[in-house]
Amino acid sequence: MSSGFGIKGGVGRCYPFFAEYKECLQKERSLAGTLCNVLREDYFECLHHKKEYAMVKKIVDQHALNEKTAAGGGDHGHGGGH
Repeated sequence: MSSGFGIKGGVGRCYPFFAEYKECLQKERSLAGTLCNVLREDYFECLHHKKEYAMVKKIVDQHALNEKTAAGGGDHGHGGGH
């Protein structure tokens, strides 16, 4: 659970996401909170940055592929079937 206090005593960076998720769970008593899953995902993303890290990795990998192709190391999208 989130206390709401950040490392320097102010509001924590993820507390607003937690508060919104908690409020949704309190209002929505049926289906075990499934209507609040989007808010839960936002809160967990704020805590762990997994989607952000995955996107950065994808960009870095694509950049490396583009560099390799530009340097003549790729097949330039032709598939090598000739």
